[in-house]
Amino acid sequence: MKNLSQFKEKVNARELLVQALYEFSFGHNNAKAIEDSFRKDFRKTKIDYIFFRNIFGHITKNISDQKKIISEVSELEMFGIKSVGTMEENILLIIKAESELEKTPREILIDEGVRLSKKFCSENSYKFINATLEKILES
Repeated sequence: MKNLSQFKEKVNARELLVQALYEFSFGHNNAKAIEDSFRKDFRKTKIDYIFFRNIFGHITKNISDQKKIISEVSELEMFGIKSVGTMEENILLIIKAESELEKTPREILIDEGVRLSKKFCSENSYKFINATLEKILES
């Protein structure tokens, strides 16, 4: 694995984004309450909070449209699945949003998507994440 120490604040923010979006997916709390909770609970962790807020806000504001795009480009039948899992979808949403808002190189976005899937998803999800991100980021 690459040395991510110099980018630790963004790496940590991406991991919190996966968790925040997971909480958001249940619909019990609104985006603002979740963001405030994460800022309070993780204030001692080195996090790029501006990055976190921008990505989280972008996703939650346009979540239906973002999910539709992911659904359209996902080749579910190729991987023998019927629908995109919540954690996989969250990772795809994060990387897609970052590609739209930041100047992060494509290779880093794909590497981070795969890394996050290995940490938060089932054993072979990284293959689906990698293939889907290739399609999402090909433009």
